[in-house]
Formats: sequence, structure tokens, C-alpha cells
Amino acid sequence: METFYGRVHTLEMFFSYGPDGKLQFKPFNTAYGVVHPSDGPGNDINDVELVLNDGEYFQVHGFYRAADGGNFLNYRDAYRKALGNGEQGSVADIVIVAPAEPRTVTALAAEGTEVVMGQNTQWRTVRLPERVRFINRPATDPETA
Repeated sequence: METFYGRVHTLEMFFSYGPDGKLQFKPFNTAYGVVHPSDGPGNDINDVELVLNDGEYFQVHGFYRAADGGNFLNYRDAYRKALGNGEQGSVADIVIVAPAEPRTVTALAAEGTEVVMGQNTQWRTVRLPERVRFINRPATDPETA
């Protein structure tokens, strides 16, 4: 597990508290969810921490040659790759790729019994707004806490 820090340039309209009283961040497009890296935790209301769990990696979805690579273990490296590689030169979308439930591969034997041949790793993507934690905003609604 590794923790990265940064800031999100966003609008108040993308924040709300859910029925459980917990802070929700739901920007209407990826531009408002981009994490701009910093050296450590800050004091601004839009400063965030981003945790990359063991077995996960960052993936940049942008306009560049596949041979140039797009998978990273360090967020700052992913961000550098994303700069200018999005639509009309914007920051390309960065997602976290995480392991999901493996898929079991089976085959039928001559007598009709199913034989397990192995397992394939399945992957899922996690958008950064789903993972960031705003370190200077209350995590729960003060009115319901």
C-alpha cells in the first residue's frame, strides 16, 4: 500500500453527504476529478490523499502510442504521462486498475465431468474520485454526526 498526496481543482457543487451521512464526491466529468500531485498533505480544503493498495496500479487512458506505456505504480509518473495526452491537450484520464474475482477456466472431460484447468486474473477499474479522501473536509455530515 502506498499513499500519494495532491489537490483537486473542483467545485462545491460536486460534494454532498449521502443517506449514511458520509461525504460523497461526484464530479460530472473527469477534468474535475484530476488529482494534481503534491509533495505531502496540505491544508487546503481540496487537498486529498490517494491510496494505491497492494496489487493495484495506475493506468493512463490517453492519446499516445501504446508502445510508450501507460501503466504505473507511482502516481506522479502517471500524472506526467497524462499531461497533455487527453482530449484537446488536457490531462488524460487516470484510473486505478485493481484485481477482481478470478475467473475459473473449466473444460469437459470425455465422460462429461467438469475439470478445472486454472484461473484467469480479472481486473476492474476504479475512478480516482471514488478513491480520493479529502483530508481537510469533514468525512461525515456535522449535522448527522
